[in-house]
Amino acid sequence: MFSKSTITIPSITPEWALDLWRFLPAQQSGPLPVIIMAHGFSANKRMGLTEYAEAFATEGYACIVFDYRRWGASGGKPRHSVYVSEQLDDYRTVVKYCRQQPEFDPQRVILWGSSFSGTSCPDASFVMQLTLPCRLGGHAITLASEANLNICTAIAQCPWTGIGVGPSFELPFLKTLGYAILDMLKQTIGLSPVYIPATALPGEVGILTPPGSKSGMASIVKEQSDYPNEVSASSFFELPWYQPHLSAKNINCPLLVVAMRSDNLCYIQGANKVTNEAPNATLVKLEGGHFDLYPGNVCHKEALDAQVKFLKEKVPL
Repeated sequence: MFSKSTITIPSITPEWALDLWRFLPAQQSGPLPVIIMAHGFSANKRMGLTEYAEAFATEGYACIVFDYRRWGASGGKPRHSVYVSEQLDDYRTVVKYCRQQPEFDPQRVILWGSSFSGTSCPDASFVMQLTLPCRLGGHAITLASEANLNICTAIAQCPWTGIGVGPSFELPFLKTLGYAILDMLKQTIGLSPVYIPATALPGEVGILTPPGSKSGMASIVKEQSDYPNEVSASSFFELPWYQPHLSAKNINCPLLVVAMRSDNLCYIQGANKVTNEAPNATLVKLEGGHFDLYPGNVCHKEALDAQVKFLKEKVPL
């Protein structure tokens, strides 16, 4: 019903290649609409994205699934460091690549993001305490607003929008902040990064620490080696200023936001704000928490069905 292949393309950083999976429907008639997909904060394409791409390809849509620089199978050092500008540029690089391929329709490029790529953040952890994101649908929201990209349609599931809660200067936060400062100083003078857990239990040092974060992330990891659960501590400083909701009013293409009512990482209030401000947005609200819509969890089929329905309506084959 579809074919899958692995390809590499140059990133904008010399010698750092981006690793892509290409999913093509078995039946093709002319250039195909293509869905460009990447994962959220600290995750990589092996963590549940295959199921989405296979479902979309089965319906007749091509998919390109990629890892950002420094993550997964893509190049870049130091590893496991978040730079929002880099990740946005990597999306732009893949968009440009797809528009140059004869099998894809350059006028039907679709962005798909989840959590931070859609964008997300922890609740009681230090990150959200400074009103910042941590996982990825936010990138889809940000990039869909860029007129020069001419995006056909965008899908953001459980996205971080930049709307969080106020700071809480408890001991785990202060420890994490200390590690972030130390890492920044070390990397400034060329030393190796200081790493902290990307997901941790409440009260521990880490980026994603609300209840259910660690077990939720584990639920989308098939092989332990696929997810080292670490991030350079100074990645913390990248996040507070990333506010995807501010660009919502500039999104002219159809946008689907799938949000979870009990999401304690990416609050549904942010999804409400984005869909109220984006001129052509649709909001689907589901019962459950942040990770419940990922493959293998209770809301996955309902979330995926909503996305397939949206694609058929907005980008008919």
